[in-house]
Amino acid sequence: MGKIKGAFAGSYDRFVKRQTALPDGLLELIRSFGPRSIVEFACGTGTVAVGLALGGFEVVGVDYSPGMLRAARRKAREQQARLRIVQADISNINLKRRFDLLLCLGNTIPHFATEAQLRRLLSNCRRHLKPDGGTLIFQQLNYDRILRDRPITFAVDIDGDMARFKQYRYRKSLIDFVVTIADGSRVPPVVSVSTVTLKPWTRAELNKNLREAGFTRVEFYGDYKRGPFSSKTKDLIAVGTAGALR
Repeated sequence: MGKIKGAFAGSYDRFVKRQTALPDGLLELIRSFGPRSIVEFACGTGTVAVGLALGGFEVVGVDYSPGMLRAARRKAREQQARLRIVQADISNINLKRRFDLLLCLGNTIPHFATEAQLRRLLSNCRRHLKPDGGTLIFQQLNYDRILRDRPITFAVDIDGDMARFKQYRYRKSLIDFVVTIADGSRVPPVVSVSTVTLKPWTRAELNKNLREAGFTRVEFYGDYKRGPFSSKTKDLIAVGTAGALR
């Protein structure tokens, strides 16, 4: 997990809007649950984790990529944010404590490409939440829409001398996500290509696996402002409430 992000850690913030500010509506959604302690799985370069720490929450950020975590620690130092940052695999890490709220954003879930991998991740999310009320919030792209429309090249981003091209290559039940970055500031220009295999989890599949993992209440939205999820929304936001311990 995190091959794409890790490979381009140095340029990730230039292209991913999520990494330059808290996503619109996320802070209000989090505050509606009244948490004090938050853990972010797959925290990436740390913008969300650092922003929440500056907002007064007790925060732990976890990611597998050393490059991403170097950027996260740098942000924390520059902004004088106090939080714990941990390098680990989010599917099997054991932080030996439970949190009020767990975040998993940045289209992380589809990197777990089999149902066994997804179940392991969701079970670990459940284990890190306080029983009978802890909240899971995760975001992924709306693969119900993507599987219907089947876009091939879906984004070309340009930032100064750098350009990023994103493509999908469809297989039977998986998608190869190909990212090409061209750096025109160097002579000759440098082109980097990275490919990762994604599982396009649908809303129905996620609902089933969340409930089997012990989330007793599951809601789906199209954005962090609790807009309705539909076949037209760009994102899928899932909010799950952890049930009592079994």
